[in-house]
Amino acid sequence: MRGNVWLEDNLKQQRHQPLGTLNSTNLSIGGSSSSLPPIRVSEDISRFRYTNPTGHPSGLRIARIVAETFRLGLYSDARWFFLCDDDTIVSPDNLVAVLSKYDWREMVYVGGPSESHSANTYFSHGMAFGGGGIALSFPLAEALTDMLDECLDRYPKLYGSDDRLHACISELGVPLSRERGFHQWDVRGNAHGLLAAHPISPFISIHHVEAVDSFYPGLSHLESLELFSKAMKINPSSFLQRSICYERRKKLTFSVSLGYVVQVFPYVVLPRDLERSELTYIAWNNLGNRNEFDFDTRDSYQPLCKKPILFFLDDVWKNGSVTGGSYLRARGKDDFKRKVPRRLCSKISHASDDLLTLMVGQCEKGVLGLLLILCSFRQHVASSVDSHL
Repeated sequence: MRGNVWLEDNLKQQRHQPLGTLNSTNLSIGGSSSSLPPIRVSEDISRFRYTNPTGHPSGLRIARIVAETFRLGLYSDARWFFLCDDDTIVSPDNLVAVLSKYDWREMVYVGGPSESHSANTYFSHGMAFGGGGIALSFPLAEALTDMLDECLDRYPKLYGSDDRLHACISELGVPLSRERGFHQWDVRGNAHGLLAAHPISPFISIHHVEAVDSFYPGLSHLESLELFSKAMKINPSSFLQRSICYERRKKLTFSVSLGYVVQVFPYVVLPRDLERSELTYIAWNNLGNRNEFDFDTRDSYQPLCKKPILFFLDDVWKNGSVTGGSYLRARGKDDFKRKVPRRLCSKISHASDDLLTLMVGQCEKGVLGLLLILCSFRQHVASSVDSHL
């Protein structure tokens, strides 16, 4: 795979760096050399009209990236052109596998819509949203290049880049080939319900990762994304795929989302219910009702006895042809703050002549141990007490 990073303007000169020496190999994170592809600057777009009152003219620039890339003349042997945002995480292996299903010699437009019904209604249910990524076959990219600038002049009122591309592709008569592994991710908050109920389709991309909570409890956003990417790269075809099994004697349900979480339900949950995404998140427009999403959802389990025990991925490795992973049980939040004050509960966990262990926590938690207190009774203290008796 080859590519370019397209910027709106030239990079600023770094301090003490000679002019003309700034390129992708000079960019670094934490002092290490970067492996970014070539950096290019988009052409001037001031000649195009942009009249959308809520958007930004950069949508014009981004819409023209495919045409500008094609005109470079460096990719005459390419089969596909793929456009995505700078905050999109992509699985290259799964992207190639999915695109291989299509005849690249035809004009093909591949991607996915938004999760938000409101967004799809406003833009189009037949549009590939740019955050999840847009794949164009070589003939379609070539046809777009020939007519794109003229086409863009007909749509000054549109919002961004993906709706402009969709409008021009529609003029060419090419429909969207929808793939469920492209994720625009127009959501906020806790993305657990989406990750734990991924469709039976190769995971290709996610977007807006900065707008959701850390995927794995206890890890920072960066650490979480590193573990997420590690699991994705080790076994791309199985990543986030679901497996369900039951323990009949104890009536337990195990729902495994590879590379993410193992959920253990203390009762039997049928596959039809598990396939629905639990509403742990809200839409980009801050709506959280089930009608806002264009896929099957269900409300979160409210009673404590209905909630599953969660084991999140801790590490993943490859051993020959077998992929292994370890999952650790998630702990509840150590929250001693209450809207209505109440004395904390405690119990004696261990007692001996030398050590007393108390477990202190919220009374309604059910599982104490939020605070561990160790009381050591040393011999000289005991003697002192005895002398006063």
